[in-house]
Order: sequence, then C-alpha cells, then structure tokens
Amino acid sequence: MSWYYPIEKKLTNKDIEAYAEACWNIVCELGDGGGGKVYDPLTIEGKTAHSYVFDLEDGGRHHKFKNLGHLREMILKETIENIKNILKEK
Repeated sequence: MSWYYPIEKKLTNKDIEAYAEACWNIVCELGDGGGGKVYDPLTIEGKTAHSYVFDLEDGGRHHKFKNLGHLREMILKETIENIKNILKEK
C-alpha cells in the first residue's frame, strides 16, 4: 500500500491520527526525542483533538477544529515550525 492518498479520499480520524504520529516521529528523529513523549501524539473524539505534543493554535491539551482538513493543516504548520526551530538550534 502506498503512503499516497488521493485528494478525493475522504479523511478519517484514523488518517489524521496516523498523520500526527508520522509528523511527531519526524520531529523526534530530528530533535531530542520529544522530551520523552512517546505515547500517541493525537487522539480525536468528535470535534476535539487531544494532544500533549501539539499546541494546535491554542496551546492547550484539548483542541477544537473546524474539520479534519483544518486539523491536518494545523499539524503540518506546527511540524514545520518545530523542524525550523530544531534546525536553528543545531
């Protein structure tokens, strides 16, 4: 199975949870291992995403989102910022 998902594919909670895990793994590989945070980086329940590792625009533990596309964009944006910060420190 390819990692590629056609743009037409309807995103599911599991898709975004797996995406968040992959993004967090990249950050951990580049950085300090995530400060020991090795558990699931994101869990979705209804219209709330729960995460200890992603701030997702509000800095809290429980994050509201408009839709799964919006949540994916927030994860990507934060992942890119984390990578930039790691590279600045090296």
